[in-house]
Amino acid sequence: MKKISTILVLFSLIITLQSTIKKVDSSSNPPSGYSGATGNYCNSCHSSYALNSGGGSVSVVGLPGYTYTPGQTYNFSLTISHGAADRRKWGFLISAINSGNNIGTFSSTNTNAQVNSSELGHNTAVATTNQSSYTYSNLSWTAPSTPNLPITFYFTGNASNSNGSTNGDYIYSSSQIITLPIDLHSFSLTSNKQDVLINWQTNNEINSDYFEVEKSDDGQVFYSIAKITASGNSSVLKSYQYIDSRPSFFEKPIFYRLKLVDKDKSFKYSKIINVKLKAINTVVKKVFPTINNAGGNLKAEVISNKDMEINILVLDAGGKILQLKRSTITSGNNNLNILLPNTLQKGMAFVKFVGNDLSQTISIVIQ
Repeated sequence: MKKISTILVLFSLIITLQSTIKKVDSSSNPPSGYSGATGNYCNSCHSSYALNSGGGSVSVVGLPGYTYTPGQTYNFSLTISHGAADRRKWGFLISAINSGNNIGTFSSTNTNAQVNSSELGHNTAVATTNQSSYTYSNLSWTAPSTPNLPITFYFTGNASNSNGSTNGDYIYSSSQIITLPIDLHSFSLTSNKQDVLINWQTNNEINSDYFEVEKSDDGQVFYSIAKITASGNSSVLKSYQYIDSRPSFFEKPIFYRLKLVDKDKSFKYSKIINVKLKAINTVVKKVFPTINNAGGNLKAEVISNKDMEINILVLDAGGKILQLKRSTITSGNNNLNILLPNTLQKGMAFVKFVGNDLSQTISIVIQ
């Protein structure tokens, strides 16, 4: 019996050691398959907070937006940002996907990054003093030899507190789509007070059906705000326009893209572009977590130049008002708690803030 007990203790120690080694390896190199391409993210292990809930983001600069040149190497950088200057270690993972398969080749001359399987991630997560962002540079992706393939880049960032465990870390995720500009000639945004003027032009249209204007408050989750009928068939320059009069945030990027749908229901996306609206007297600075649950608690930070009463409306995906709450705010910073109704269905929902000089509509996702 004593021998059996000793064996069980040794077995337990081995399992504990393997678990510890795995955690260390994840700090040195992230495990593959957690870039978001398959719906798995780094918060599977770093699970203290909901995905994209810390007021920050992850973004890339330098990867192709519309089309790519076969075999060309694109140098890019990846930035992880956080809502407060209290992060001390930074990790990332990125993949390039076509039809569910990895495509192209990642590489890096950055000693703190290396290829893991077909993905690129950190090689010993960079440690810093307390700060709110970090950028990995000298990263590269070489396009495939086959032209005109739709490709999506999925990437995650870890803003860690460097406490030696997976607790207390914030995970951010985003994506970027390479779309082929066969029809689209231009796509631009112009801000005008609380309105965003969206303009686009096509060079050529064959059996085009309609355009969907899609919007995102975080660059990741997009929702449709308008459906515009296309010309159908055209070989001349065609111009389109839509005005978005429902601002979500001020002094913070609002993201837009176009979904180009043909009559056979095939579709493709434009590149993603963004615009910042100038702040007015009273603004909703932050709402979190934007991925929430029915009956969950939502927090909002409102900045005002005067005392006033505001209405907070919770709407479903179709715009139906499910809840109305009146709240009094004072001059300066106001932190509000909003208890979401239990009747919210899974998917998209909206929270609208309305006051004398306040009108903001912010999207949330109910999981």
